[in-house]
Amino acid sequence: MRKFITVAAASLIVATAAPAMARDTAPSAPAQSTEAASVKADTKRYCVETKTTGSRLAKKLCKTRAEWMSDDNFDPLAPER
Repeated sequence: MRKFITVAAASLIVATAAPAMARDTAPSAPAQSTEAASVKADTKRYCVETKTTGSRLAKKLCKTRAEWMSDDNFDPLAPER
């Protein structure tokens, strides 16, 4: 019984402190610059699922757009034909 009361008290303390801690750690950074946005776009990965003959499982392959274009001459953003 004593263990239950201790656990209940500890969870009550954590539950009341969590919203206050969340408010204090919220970032107040300014909007991203265009340079940061372009770097983020360059590192965005596109995933394609491929099926191998003789297997029921699909294999997922993820690369950046530049890697897809240089390796496979495949544009992941182009509409499917």
